[in-house]
Amino acid sequence: MEHQTIPSLDFVSILADDLVVLPAETESYTPNKWALILEGLTNAQRLKLWPLIDQSLEGAILYEMRDDARQQLLSVLTSEELEDAVKSSSDNEVVEILTALPQKLVAKLINKLSPQSQSNVESSLSYDEEQVGRYADSDVYTVKHNTSIEDVLDEIRQSDLTDYSGNYIVLDDEFHYVGEVSINDLLNAEGATLVQAIAEKSDDNILDTLSLMEASNLIKNSNRPTLPILTETGKFVGEFSMGDALSIFQHHYEAQVAHMGKVSDEDLFAPIFTSARRRALWLGINLITAFLASAVIGIFDKVLIEVVALAVLMPIVASMGGITGSQTLTLTIRGLATGQLNTANYRALRDKELSVAAVNAVVWAVIVAAMTIFWFDNYLLSVILSVAMVVNMLVAALSGIIIPMVLDKNGIDPALAGSVILTTVTDVVGFFVFLGSATIIFMH
Repeated sequence: MEHQTIPSLDFVSILADDLVVLPAETESYTPNKWALILEGLTNAQRLKLWPLIDQSLEGAILYEMRDDARQQLLSVLTSEELEDAVKSSSDNEVVEILTALPQKLVAKLINKLSPQSQSNVESSLSYDEEQVGRYADSDVYTVKHNTSIEDVLDEIRQSDLTDYSGNYIVLDDEFHYVGEVSINDLLNAEGATLVQAIAEKSDDNILDTLSLMEASNLIKNSNRPTLPILTETGKFVGEFSMGDALSIFQHHYEAQVAHMGKVSDEDLFAPIFTSARRRALWLGINLITAFLASAVIGIFDKVLIEVVALAVLMPIVASMGGITGSQTLTLTIRGLATGQLNTANYRALRDKELSVAAVNAVVWAVIVAAMTIFWFDNYLLSVILSVAMVVNMLVAALSGIIIPMVLDKNGIDPALAGSVILTTVTDVVGFFVFLGSATIIFMH
């Protein structure tokens, strides 16, 4: 889903007129461009614009829209409008649309499809939303293994596939994957030869239960434009393309950026109470972690009263730990997302990150200690601050690896929850070590 440039037309002004007439240039708009336009409008404006868009594009437009914006639009379309959109959609587009609808309506809309589409859509919906089998492109030209080369070429000539440069999937009578053939293979073979004789079976394929990110990384590393998606028994489900993978990568990294503000894939014009409810959860979580850090500070209130300089220097400990942890956290999340990091090599990354953190911690601890002596003329205070910084930066680096690994293993998005947990750890550990050490030294 490539959202590129914002359209030049001012649709807000156009839709403000009682009688809306779309400019002639909109006739050349792609589904992607229409999706971007609709995402920039309120639901009331979307409803006014929707009937004016070419009906044949509706399914593709809904497919291109971001999840939350699509769901907001679908929630206000009539049953008839939804039915029209589904009828104009490919099987993959139908799956995306139905995912955002109530189950009763889903069953009703599936019944409006052709028998073949019904079968394909129901098969896709049997997978979880994160499994690649759900998004397999079943609209693929396949060849039966026991068909002669001559018959296959005749069929291709009568179709619109004569310029197709990829490989044709070869299947047996049970729809199991036999191999692949290219148009050159077909043209250079004897006409009476059966396709199965020249089909080449590739080990490059995708298991239907793999996650979208795992499938995307597989096709990226295969250097092939498409890969077949197969079940464990070798039955052909559909194809996954490099274009699909690029969309997955883009969606993933957009989501990571959005998670930094805890707004996820939220529609720009989602209802006020819907947005407030979603954000309230993270505000509550942040408030709890803030109280936890404050509670640690409260334990050492006496030493803070006696040594005011501690309150001045305290944010330095938490800040340095937070930055160290976030650097490692970002690296770890990227490694998990690209498939480069796993249980086999995470120890090597842990040791490396701890070493990097140790070097930086010592260097900056010396600098901060010198500045503290110059500022407060207190050698003990500089030692306490230096030790607290070193400890907190090492704990932060370790947490930056462990937290996302644990979250990922338990099916929780590290990009969404990792930073909140990490901040809590670095604040609590930093304050506890710094103020605890100060209490031991200055209060005894």
